[in-house]
Amino acid sequence: MKKEDIKLYHHIQRNAQLAMNALDAVTERVYDKDLSVEMSREFITFADIHNRALKELTKGKEEGYRNSQMQEVLQRSGLQMSTLLDSSTSHVADILFQENSRGVTDIWRSMKNYEGAGRECMELAEELAGFEEKNMERLKKYL
Repeated sequence: MKKEDIKLYHHIQRNAQLAMNALDAVTERVYDKDLSVEMSREFITFADIHNRALKELTKGKEEGYRNSQMQEVLQRSGLQMSTLLDSSTSHVADILFQENSRGVTDIWRSMKNYEGAGRECMELAEELAGFEEKNMERLKKYL
Protein backbone atom coordinates (compact mmCIF):
# COMPACT_ATOMS: atom_id res chain seq x y z
CA MET A 1 0.00 0.00 0.00
CA LYS A 2 1.34 3.40 -1.00
CA LYS A 3 2.16 6.02 1.62
CA GLU A 4 -0.42 8.40 0.06
CA ASP A 5 -3.14 5.75 0.44
CA ILE A 6 -2.28 5.21 4.09
CA LYS A 7 -2.30 8.93 4.84
CA LEU A 8 -5.57 9.57 3.00
CA TYR A 9 -7.29 6.56 4.61
CA HIS A 10 -6.15 7.91 7.99
CA HIS A 11 -7.64 11.31 7.14
CA ILE A 12 -10.89 9.64 6.08
CA GLN A 13 -11.01 7.77 9.39
CA ARG A 14 -10.18 10.90 11.39
CA ASN A 15 -12.83 12.94 9.59
CA ALA A 16 -15.51 10.29 10.07
CA GLN A 17 -14.55 9.78 13.73
CA LEU A 18 -14.72 13.50 14.49
CA ALA A 19 -18.16 13.62 12.86
CA MET A 20 -19.37 10.65 14.93
CA ASN A 21 -17.98 12.25 18.09
CA ALA A 22 -19.80 15.51 17.30
CA LEU A 23 -23.09 13.70 16.68
CA ASP A 24 -22.67 11.71 19.88
CA ALA A 25 -21.83 14.81 21.93
CA VAL A 26 -25.01 16.70 21.00
CA THR A 27 -27.47 13.80 20.67
CA GLU A 28 -28.80 14.10 24.22
CA ARG A 29 -29.66 17.76 23.60
CA VAL A 30 -31.80 17.10 20.51
CA TYR A 31 -35.54 17.29 21.10
CA ASP A 32 -36.70 17.37 17.49
CA LYS A 33 -37.58 13.84 16.38
CA ASP A 34 -36.83 14.46 12.70
CA LEU A 35 -33.40 15.91 13.44
CA SER A 36 -32.69 13.02 15.80
CA VAL A 37 -33.51 10.50 13.06
CA GLU A 38 -31.35 12.45 10.61
CA MET A 39 -28.45 12.40 13.07
CA SER A 40 -28.79 8.65 13.59
CA ARG A 41 -28.70 8.07 9.86
CA GLU A 42 -25.62 10.27 9.55
CA PHE A 43 -23.88 8.43 12.38
CA ILE A 44 -24.44 5.07 10.68
CA THR A 45 -23.06 6.33 7.37
CA PHE A 46 -20.00 7.92 8.99
CA ALA A 47 -19.35 4.65 10.85
CA ASP A 48 -19.62 2.73 7.58
CA ILE A 49 -17.14 5.02 5.81
CA HIS A 50 -14.78 4.85 8.80
CA ASN A 51 -14.93 1.06 8.82
CA ARG A 52 -14.40 0.78 5.07
CA ALA A 53 -11.23 2.88 5.38
CA LEU A 54 -10.07 0.67 8.26
CA LYS A 55 -10.81 -2.47 6.24
CA GLU A 56 -8.61 -1.22 3.39
CA LEU A 57 -5.82 -0.35 5.80
CA THR A 58 -5.91 -3.75 7.49
CA LYS A 59 -6.05 -5.45 4.09
CA GLY A 60 -2.77 -3.64 3.37
CA LYS A 61 -1.43 -4.72 6.78
CA GLU A 62 -1.49 -1.16 8.09
CA GLU A 63 -2.85 0.19 11.36
CA GLY A 64 -5.96 2.32 11.52
CA TYR A 65 -5.97 5.91 12.68
CA ARG A 66 -6.55 6.58 16.36
CA ASN A 67 -7.77 9.96 17.58
CA SER A 68 -6.04 11.20 20.69
CA GLN A 69 -8.08 11.04 23.88
CA MET A 70 -7.31 14.69 24.55
CA GLN A 71 -8.65 15.72 21.15
CA GLU A 72 -11.88 13.79 21.77
CA VAL A 73 -12.33 15.27 25.26
CA LEU A 74 -11.75 18.81 24.00
CA GLN A 75 -14.18 18.35 21.11
CA ARG A 76 -16.89 16.81 23.31
CA SER A 77 -16.47 19.48 25.99
CA GLY A 78 -16.63 22.31 23.47
CA LEU A 79 -19.77 20.94 21.83
CA GLN A 80 -21.49 20.29 25.14
CA MET A 81 -20.64 23.78 26.39
CA SER A 82 -22.01 25.25 23.18
CA THR A 83 -25.34 23.49 23.68
CA LEU A 84 -25.52 24.09 27.42
CA LEU A 85 -27.09 27.53 27.13
CA ASP A 86 -28.80 27.02 23.78
CA SER A 87 -30.03 23.54 22.91
CA SER A 88 -32.57 24.71 20.35
CA THR A 89 -32.97 22.66 17.20
CA SER A 90 -31.65 25.57 15.16
CA HIS A 91 -28.50 25.89 17.27
CA VAL A 92 -27.75 22.16 17.20
CA ALA A 93 -28.29 22.12 13.42
CA ASP A 94 -25.92 25.09 13.10
CA ILE A 95 -23.24 23.27 15.09
CA LEU A 96 -23.60 20.17 12.93
CA PHE A 97 -23.59 22.30 9.77
CA GLN A 98 -20.29 23.87 10.85
CA GLU A 99 -18.81 20.46 11.71
CA ASN A 100 -19.75 19.12 8.27
CA SER A 101 -18.31 22.23 6.62
CA ARG A 102 -15.01 21.73 8.43
CA GLY A 103 -15.07 18.07 7.43
CA VAL A 104 -15.60 18.87 3.74
CA THR A 105 -12.76 21.39 3.77
CA ASP A 106 -10.45 18.97 5.57
CA ILE A 107 -11.12 16.02 3.29
CA TRP A 108 -10.75 18.06 0.09
CA ARG A 109 -7.46 19.46 1.41
CA SER A 110 -6.30 15.93 2.20
CA MET A 111 -7.25 14.73 -1.27
CA LYS A 112 -5.18 17.53 -2.76
CA ASN A 113 -2.23 16.78 -0.46
CA TYR A 114 -2.30 13.06 -1.30
CA GLU A 115 -3.34 13.21 -4.93
CA GLY A 116 -1.03 10.26 -5.62
CA ALA A 117 -3.38 8.00 -3.66
CA GLY A 118 -5.10 5.18 -5.51
CA ARG A 119 -8.51 5.31 -7.17
CA GLU A 120 -10.36 3.38 -4.44
CA CYS A 121 -8.97 5.60 -1.72
CA MET A 122 -9.85 8.78 -3.64
CA GLU A 123 -13.35 7.48 -4.35
CA LEU A 124 -13.96 6.84 -0.65
CA ALA A 125 -12.69 10.34 0.20
CA GLU A 126 -14.98 11.82 -2.47
CA GLU A 127 -17.89 9.80 -1.09
CA LEU A 128 -17.22 11.21 2.37
CA ALA A 129 -17.01 14.78 1.05
CA GLY A 130 -20.20 14.33 -0.95
CA PHE A 131 -22.01 12.88 2.05
CA GLU A 132 -20.99 15.82 4.24
CA GLU A 133 -22.10 18.28 1.55
CA LYS A 134 -25.51 16.56 1.39
CA ASN A 135 -25.72 16.68 5.19
CA MET A 136 -25.27 20.44 5.03
CA GLU A 137 -28.13 20.70 2.54
CA ARG A 138 -30.40 18.57 4.74
CA LEU A 139 -29.49 20.56 7.86
CA LYS A 140 -30.51 23.87 6.29
CA LYS A 141 -34.18 23.16 6.98
CA TYR A 142 -33.45 23.05 10.74
CA LEU A 143 -31.52 26.34 10.88
